[in-house]
Amino acid sequence: MPIMVEGGQGVPGGVVGMVPAFDGLRVEVAAPSGTDVSGVPSGGSVVGWVLIVAEGAVGGARVDPVFLAAGRAWTPDQFRATYGQQLGMVVVRGS
Repeated sequence: MPIMVEGGQGVPGGVVGMVPAFDGLRVEVAAPSGTDVSGVPSGGSVVGWVLIVAEGAVGGARVDPVFLAAGRAWTPDQFRATYGQQLGMVVVRGS
């Protein structure tokens, strides 16, 4: 059952819904060659999926993973805002 989050509707970057993830998925973080990643935590287990308001996306929203890294839960937008916009993230199977 989805968990709906109020207050994000219509606001670009706002979260409008969330569902839990199933076991066995993780996020891997990548950076362009030559990027200093010494302070960047590696990715971690996916714990959920959020629906994000995105004006440029088809239907006006996109689905992003919520993953654990450095002792907290992150969306890709939050992770990039903290550790660098150049970082890429991909969801893979694994523990």
